[in-house]
This record gives sequence, structure tokens and C-alpha cells, in this order.
Amino acid sequence: TNPSLLARYIGLVLMGIWLIGCSNLQLTSKPSTAVPLSGVWLVDTTASEDIASAMSPDERLLGKSRSSTRAEIDRIRRGSGLAIVADGFQVLEASRMEIEVGDDSMGVQHRPGVYRDVSWGIKDRGIWQVQAGWEEDVLVIVSKTNGIQVWERYQLLGNNRLMVMVDIQADGNKRSILRAFKRLE
Repeated sequence: TNPSLLARYIGLVLMGIWLIGCSNLQLTSKPSTAVPLSGVWLVDTTASEDIASAMSPDERLLGKSRSSTRAEIDRIRRGSGLAIVADGFQVLEASRMEIEVGDDSMGVQHRPGVYRDVSWGIKDRGIWQVQAGWEEDVLVIVSKTNGIQVWERYQLLGNNRLMVMVDIQADGNKRSILRAFKRLE
């Protein structure tokens, strides 16, 4: 693997750990330097993590006992947050993204998937409270709802590689998933 890519990935992971611990996230409406995120991005499957295995609930939290209805309800509930995230965050499954970044928002057409518009600042979007903006040259989107937090970080490596780190906390499960994309020339 490319040592520079590995160093940036480690930096993203460390930043993710730090950001999850922060309660007062201060994001700006502009990056510290020009970040050309706009464009068409194709997933790099060899550099991306397997979503299916990453999104399965932690077996230790599911419990082995199915002896009661209550135990079965608890088992299902503990896996439901990950299911909500897997269904609602199209970046996890997209094989292609078409991104447009403006002064006050970002629009992303996920393929397969739906169009998503994210405005800088804090907004309520359905069941989610979403905070979006820039931390230096990294686009950060934090989505929170009842017991679920999803942190997305979009960072360019050069002009042609996009790393998207998705950190998830749901139902006692914690996941960090790396998605890598290449710019379509």
C-alpha cells in the first residue's frame, strides 16, 4: 500500500477518535484551503472496507438467550440502530457519487441511492439533528438521533482520491468504516 495513503488513513482514524470525544464541535462554513470535492467519484473497492461485515451487530451484545419474548425484543432492538444507519447513509453502499459543493451546502447524488443535500451549520432533518461544516480541510457531517451518532469525514488525498470515514455509535455498537473513491476523469 501507499505509505502516504496509510499515514493519512491513520490520521483520519485518530481524528475520528478525538472528534467522538468532543461535545462542542466547532465547524466553519469554509475549508482552510481550497478543497475541490465537486465532481464524480467512483468507489475504489480494493481500498474500501466490506460494509456487510462492518454493519452486522456485535455478537457479544446480541446475547445467546432466546428464552423469553423480552430477551428477543431486546436482541432485535440492539441491532436496529445499525440497520437505520445502513439504510439511511447512502455513502456506505454507493458505487458512485456526484458531489456539488457550494458556499452554504453540499449536494450528493448517490448511485445506487438517493440525492442528499447538507447545509452548513446545525439543522433538523426528519429524526436527525445534523451539524455540517469544515474542520480545516476536512468536511465533517455529524448526525444524531435517539442513541445513534454518525460522524462522516470527507477528505481529499491529492485531487483524485477521496477518503470518507464513517464512525457509527448505535445500540452499544461502535463502527469505523473507510470508503475510498477515485475521481472520474
